Amino acid sequence: MALKYKVIRCVAYTIEIILLFILQELPYLMPSLLGVRPLLLIAAPMTIAILENEKIGLGFGVFAGLLMDMGYGSVIGFHAIVLGVLGFFIGLLAVNLVKTNVLTSLLCTAAAVFAVISLHFVFFYLLRGYDMASYAYQKYYLPMMLYSFLPTPILYYFNKAFVVGVRERETI
Repeated sequence: MALKYKVIRCVAYTIEIILLFILQELPYLMPSLLGVRPLLLIAAPMTIAILENEKIGLGFGVFAGLLMDMGYGSVIGFHAIVLGVLGFFIGLLAVNLVKTNVLTSLLCTAAAVFAVISLHFVFFYLLRGYDMASYAYQKYYLPMMLYSFLPTPILYYFNKAFVVGVRERETI
C-alpha cells in the first residue's frame, strides 16, 4: 500500500515539474520582471527534496535539470548534475538534520538558486571571456535569482498540502 502512494506522489511531482517547465518556457505566459524571466525549475525540486528524501530529491533534481538544459540552451547535463547534487544534499539535510518547515525550505531554496545561477554565470559567462561581467551579474543574474526565488513559498505550501493529503490516505 505504501508503494502505491509513493508512486502517486512521484507521478504528481513529475506532472508538476512538466507544467512548471511549460510555464517557464512559453514566452508570454510568465511576465518579465526587470528584463528577466524566472527559472521555476530550481525551486520545485528543492521543495520536493525538503518534503521527501535524498533519493527523490536527486531524481527530481536531475529530471528538472535535464528539462532546464533543454530549454535554457546550455550543455546537456550541466543543470542536471548541479540540481541533482543539490536535491540529494537538501533531501539528506531534511531527513537527518533540520526540521521540515517553510523557513528551512526558503533557506535551502535560496542557497540552491544562488548556487545554480552563479555557477551558470561562471561557466557560461566568465569562462567564455565576455566583457562587463559585473554589470551582467548585477543587471541580469541577480534579478533572475530574486525572481526565481519568489515562487518558493507557493511551491512549498502546494507540495506540503499534497504530501499531507496523500500521507493521510496512506494511514487509512
